[in-house]
Amino acid sequence: MVMCEHGQPAKRHVCFLGISTGRRFLACGLDEANSCGVVQWVDEEWPEHLQNALHKLWLLYEDCQRANRMACLEHASLVHNLTSQKNKLHETYEKLVEDVNNLLDTQDNIPKENEVQQGEHDEITPPLDNNISALKEQLGAMDAENKELKQKVDQLRSVQVAQGNVIRNLKFAHLKEKEKLSTERRNFEFHIADLVKASDKNKRKLKDIKDICDEE
Repeated sequence: MVMCEHGQPAKRHVCFLGISTGRRFLACGLDEANSCGVVQWVDEEWPEHLQNALHKLWLLYEDCQRANRMACLEHASLVHNLTSQKNKLHETYEKLVEDVNNLLDTQDNIPKENEVQQGEHDEITPPLDNNISALKEQLGAMDAENKELKQKVDQLRSVQVAQGNVIRNLKFAHLKEKEKLSTERRNFEFHIADLVKASDKNKRKLKDIKDICDEE
């Protein structure tokens, strides 16, 4: 039993970082703040080809995390900009609707009691109609901009879904690579066990031959 500097049994851990991922080691059982720093590896260093594979796997994982963070930042920035544009368009749209309603109310309240007033009304009506037409055109343009903004939001959602699929695929590839490494490790351990058995068998044969030679 391995004891730490506190006189307590060391606890067994499994490394999950860098080229030593999967290796077991013994360390102080206290929390990190009070740990005495004792570390003793249980497993030997992995073979070079396994270390290289683990290194590539961790690089892939870090690239995936970095790409995910950048995608989230870009997504947040785009959502903020689109939301600001949408709010501005909505405010402008509401203002135009209010102006149109005011113009319509003004047109309905024009007095028509006599010909002079009718003439004044006829003189005022064309500019009002022109203003209303212009405002309607602006409203139509605003509707078109709203539709375009909605299309951008839909595209953004599609991009977000695609990013989610890419991230899931990368995670799946990470798990498959991890499973492959675990399988290679087991096969490596089995191979070592077979070599040890073969070595023991050869030692016994050599001993038997030596015993026969000694008897002669």
